[in-house]
Amino acid sequence: MINLSGQLIVTRPARSLDIRWHSLAETARLCWQEARPVVQVAFLLRFAVGAVCAAQPPQSPGRPVLGLASLWCAVVCAYLLNGVTDVQEDRVNGSWRPIARGDLPERTAARATVLLACAALLLGGLAGPGVVAWTAAFLGLGWAYSAEPVKAKCSSGRCALVVCGLGLTAYGAGVAASGGGWTATGALVAGVMSAWMALVGAVAKDLGDVSGDAAGGRRTVAVVRGPAAARALAVAGALAVGTAAPTLALLWAEPALAAAVPVALGAVWVVVRVLRGARREHAGRAERRGAYRAFMVTQYAANLAVLTVPFVLRATG
Repeated sequence: MINLSGQLIVTRPARSLDIRWHSLAETARLCWQEARPVVQVAFLLRFAVGAVCAAQPPQSPGRPVLGLASLWCAVVCAYLLNGVTDVQEDRVNGSWRPIARGDLPERTAARATVLLACAALLLGGLAGPGVVAWTAAFLGLGWAYSAEPVKAKCSSGRCALVVCGLGLTAYGAGVAASGGGWTATGALVAGVMSAWMALVGAVAKDLGDVSGDAAGGRRTVAVVRGPAAARALAVAGALAVGTAAPTLALLWAEPALAAAVPVALGAVWVVVRVLRGARREHAGRAERRGAYRAFMVTQYAANLAVLTVPFVLRATG
């Protein structure tokens, strides 16, 4: 384009800008998808349960909203990092997540984790010192799960410890964002659900990923001792948590039965799915992951029950 004085003016076509924004939006969508939306929602539910069960309800929505956003950024960061470090295993296991299928470059995802970690800490700082401390702990555990030197995902024992910590930090961030302290109910729910993650979810997940875990050099129970040993461990964990949850609730904090009852029922479901998978020696990956799906549905049901049962009782009482 030439103006009236004869100077050449270079203008950027609007279409070029539109393409750039579309590319950025698509990258954000792929990062969100890689970070497992179902898991993201589960962690946000844990945060909400922590806030609801705190000794003092939130006085205003500002801190809880900032805290929730902070934890969400931390969760996406942790699971995006896991996707970056799990490419080989995911491809062997037949995963269709964006990095494994080649739609999201590993370098792009790695850069996104840095931005997400910074955003998580900034939002946590705005929400308060307690929230930023829990968020920082979550980020540290997320790094320890996937990356050197800990690389907890490679060992069933280390994995259980880190996964338990991830659960507790999510509940703790919710408590901190409320401005109150822990209650007996909140502590019991957080402990039971974190144990459910560590003793059941962390083991059940491995049942569907044995080939990829072995290819990636992991030393999980399913790889070292075989699927039968992992199934036995998953059954033992489910029965232990499923029995302890209602017992402790009755002895210590009856309102925690809102979570304990779904966990007890879910434990039976997990055992059934594990035994069903054991009978089908050549079952496909979807069948082998049946116990993990039962674990996931159970934790959704338990956390949602804690959030909804008090309101239902109040409305009908």
